[in-house]
Amino acid sequence: MRSWRAVPLAGLSLVVAWRLAADGCSLFIPLAHGAPLNRVQDATSLRPGARSATLGSASSGVASRISVAGTWALRAIGLVALAARLGGSKGSRVLRKASAAPIALPNGSPCDPMSTIGYREFVPRLYNWCKKLGMTKGLMLPSIGFCSDENQGYPTMLILKHFGTYPFNHGYIGGILALDRHGPHASHGEDMVIFCAPHVGFDPDTKHFGNYRRIQVANKEAQSSTCCGKVAGVLAPYRDQYKKILGRIKVRLEGEKVLVSLADSIERDSCDGRGIVLKYDQLLAPGAYDAPLYQESLAKVYEGSDRFAAAVREAFAGEPRASAPAPKASPEAEKRAGLLSLLLPGQSPAKEEVTEAPALAPTRADSWRSLSEPFLSKVFTKNMFYFLSTPLEGEANRLERLLLPHMPYVLNGPWDPELMAAMICCQAEFGRTVHSVEYEKSYKGKNLVVVSGVNIDICPELGSEGTFPSTMFLPWAAYVQLKNGKRQVYEQAEFVKLLREQSNENADAINIEKGVLDLFTNTPAKVDFYRNP
Repeated sequence: MRSWRAVPLAGLSLVVAWRLAADGCSLFIPLAHGAPLNRVQDATSLRPGARSATLGSASSGVASRISVAGTWALRAIGLVALAARLGGSKGSRVLRKASAAPIALPNGSPCDPMSTIGYREFVPRLYNWCKKLGMTKGLMLPSIGFCSDENQGYPTMLILKHFGTYPFNHGYIGGILALDRHGPHASHGEDMVIFCAPHVGFDPDTKHFGNYRRIQVANKEAQSSTCCGKVAGVLAPYRDQYKKILGRIKVRLEGEKVLVSLADSIERDSCDGRGIVLKYDQLLAPGAYDAPLYQESLAKVYEGSDRFAAAVREAFAGEPRASAPAPKASPEAEKRAGLLSLLLPGQSPAKEEVTEAPALAPTRADSWRSLSEPFLSKVFTKNMFYFLSTPLEGEANRLERLLLPHMPYVLNGPWDPELMAAMICCQAEFGRTVHSVEYEKSYKGKNLVVVSGVNIDICPELGSEGTFPSTMFLPWAAYVQLKNGKRQVYEQAEFVKLLREQSNENADAINIEKGVLDLFTNTPAKVDFYRNP
């Protein structure tokens, strides 16, 4: 029987859940590919060790699970502690870090996806950290290196609210920074803050990165589009080439060997300075490229390398196998089937009439199979190919230039390509920006903070017209350059730790709506277009 003591505990859990919802807080924000992201406006924190439960799911059903006093006491202590932590002033609440597998990026630096923070929390904490570094209220001038996408407006408005001024614009489309704007930025303020943040959309329904619902589009079926569109545009031709080459490489088992069929069009397509180039030493056995086993009308057949052959065998061993087609029933079996249809509810056929489960269809490893089949596509790893491209000059092509060396990893990695591209862009632009401001004369004698990360735009729900989009910030690193000569780079773990230590209350934040209304109550200045003679 359920203990009566569980009743007040259930009430307490509801209070905690209500308070958490009021604060816009979520206890589970994993961003790795395939993991769910809660639809909570500006979800901000994580419970240590949280794996797959929001506070709502943890609190609902508490009363039904707690039936003994000992269990109740332990749960009560935990909930009371949690309520005390969340029920106090919001300024004292800290972000809790959870453990998670890092996102391994091409340069070998890890990125912890559990460090994601909502912009409503991120901006005031950053502002308070800037003040601790010696920056002065009213003298800070933020600058944004954001994409031009309309869904970047919400982060921009929060920067306006907490820093008290509309930010300077340092960004090109795609999140590339315009480094030639350092001088104008530095001349407009005393204490400088630069945000480097490319962006990527995230759809909680599909649990994939790279798409966003544009609620201003009237046709609801056409609302979903790429995000970031610039990144998607850069990736599109490489994705197309990658998809084509998977269909032009075929494999099959022949005794102890794995045979590889390469279409003749592969080499032709890479002869014009663009396209995919195969690394034959990784794909084929030593010396096999110069001595194909035999020639077909449209392809050459080779022996695969030991590593590639092992990966192919493993893929075939794990191939999803459908049930074999059932053999045609005999007349006697058809007669028994007809009798079975006459059984009354609850009756079962005799044991001898129960048929065995259908056998699995045999694998087709001894026939040619294309790498375009999903279970085989992953054997074509990033170290087996690279891309050629014509010269990419100018700022308009900078995003493609920085992604090109990493394109095999972006397209073949374990995460959505749009997320990987945004993170690589974030890393590259942070390094380029820091190296440029170190020697920029206009920033000498000023306080400067450069923060880097990825803006994650949470796809709005259908029918959510009129509400602000929810944007998360995945921190990467920060750079500090102070008047006293101090210069320091804060790597991700230390940067996130510093943000957690700051209050999320900002006494200096402005009331944007009141400020706009004041414009109508104050006497406007007169604009004279003509001078008196």
